[in-house]
Amino acid sequence: MPGSSTKQAIDRGGVQGKQPQVLVIGAGPVGLVLACELLQQDVDVRVVDRRHASRNRSKGQSRAILVWPRILEQLRRIGVSERMASAGHVMSSVEYYSEGVLRGAVRMDVLEDSPYPFVLALSQNDTERILLERLAELGGRVDVDRTLVDIDTTDAKPLVTLTAPQGEREVVQPDWLVAADGASSTTRSLLDIGFTALPIDISYGIGDFAIEGPVPQTVQYRYSRQGIVVVVPLKDGLFRVAGNIAHRDVADGPPPAELFQDLMTRRGRLDVTLAPPRWTSSFRPLCGMAAAYRVGRCFLAGDAAHVVSPAGGQGMNLGLQDAVNLGWKLGGVVRGRLSETVLDSYHPERSSAAAIVGRTSAVQVRFGTIRGGGKRALRDNVFSLAARFGILQKNMGPLLSQNGFSYGTFQRFDRVRFRDRLMVEVGDRVPVVAGPRVRPDTPPLARDAFTVLLSAGRRPATDQAAQLLLAQACLEPLADVHNVTEVIGRRDAPLIRAFGSQPMVAVLRPDGHLAYRCSPEEAEQAARFLRKMGVPKRPIEQADVHPIPQKERV
Repeated sequence: MPGSSTKQAIDRGGVQGKQPQVLVIGAGPVGLVLACELLQQDVDVRVVDRRHASRNRSKGQSRAILVWPRILEQLRRIGVSERMASAGHVMSSVEYYSEGVLRGAVRMDVLEDSPYPFVLALSQNDTERILLERLAELGGRVDVDRTLVDIDTTDAKPLVTLTAPQGEREVVQPDWLVAADGASSTTRSLLDIGFTALPIDISYGIGDFAIEGPVPQTVQYRYSRQGIVVVVPLKDGLFRVAGNIAHRDVADGPPPAELFQDLMTRRGRLDVTLAPPRWTSSFRPLCGMAAAYRVGRCFLAGDAAHVVSPAGGQGMNLGLQDAVNLGWKLGGVVRGRLSETVLDSYHPERSSAAAIVGRTSAVQVRFGTIRGGGKRALRDNVFSLAARFGILQKNMGPLLSQNGFSYGTFQRFDRVRFRDRLMVEVGDRVPVVAGPRVRPDTPPLARDAFTVLLSAGRRPATDQAAQLLLAQACLEPLADVHNVTEVIGRRDAPLIRAFGSQPMVAVLRPDGHLAYRCSPEEAEQAARFLRKMGVPKRPIEQADVHPIPQKERV
């Protein structure tokens, strides 16, 4: 039932004027990416945030600093990836040390199917600045000083009560509500969604320092018998230093510089001197997951839906992928291009991703806090052997980069891989979406629609071109259809290898994951799949036609 304030507002006719199609609560990176996604699809979006307009964003303090290749690929959809890469510090690999000895490394610079073969160090403040600039370019803005106090879900559309600094109340009734309001989400509480906390009894100290002395220009996890210290190079010669420390109370104040110097010397085994810090802080992460990411027309995203350990630097990236996943689905539904049932996949897909990241982050915490000498020796030997035989790269590379996440076969991360898996399956990321060999004039994936790729295989039969033409004619009224060679231009490109040697019809989701796959002879099945997704039939003159020459060989 509505709260009394909402009832009174309704009685006074409080819902007035044009209402937004989507109301986003929270203007952090997740909320801003979602808003940009929707604005680019001509969806009417309003973003509100409780922060005061005059308050600076944390005075340069930013916990989240790592951006991985997959999210840079996906942020190309809203045109900010290149800006982020230019603003941050690019690194080639992630290195693992024990007692000062390098045990193994996971290289990002060997990724052949991504234009972003690196890990990017970029403060969350800079990420938000770039996203706010893009939001403004798309015609959006953030209404600050707006605090969420009530949500009524009695009607089909949610009734939302906001307050301003002087106590003014405003009732908004959007078609859809998305909460990106952080770990202590007011929205989650008002919707009475349970939040299961995960056991993690650890505190971290973090700070930014200039450092005198040799430090590798890579992300470094340095294990020792005392715990772990993580060192990340930032732009302009600064370094982020973080490590597990004894629990601290608020009255203790920020951790002193001497503590971080000790972390670098004793745990990191680095002969360096830390300059006075730009800032230091400590925190005790509250990790957990919401019981549901959706209630009716209300959704949770980012830390409102899940909070994982900062070990591995995956948390913000996980939330940004929530925004991309929900963005194309919700935009397509609002514009009538997709069935509302497509939204049913948001919770299972993203909660599975959060579960994987949560488990792997917890493993990294345990690896970094092993006490017994025998267990530490076992850990070090496992790392060294896995690195020597390529197992570390094959398993941790897809996981850290997030390029290996699949919406069809997540369970593969629960077992060790001993060789690369080249063939893509339904749910997998498709390499060509952002591959380095994509020609500059390649049409981008539609932002809220499906794209079809056709291939005659590596050794096409003489009649295969005719079959592809029939498949093209069948699918063009429903989706943009492209021949693989138009997109790639090379036989040995990642997409050709990923789909194998057989002729195929591949239906790609707007976020670049494989949605459906069949042979050209089964093109009508692909058409039925698209119609089931709610994709409307387009007049043929509106279809994007990309002719396939009769004698073309792939």
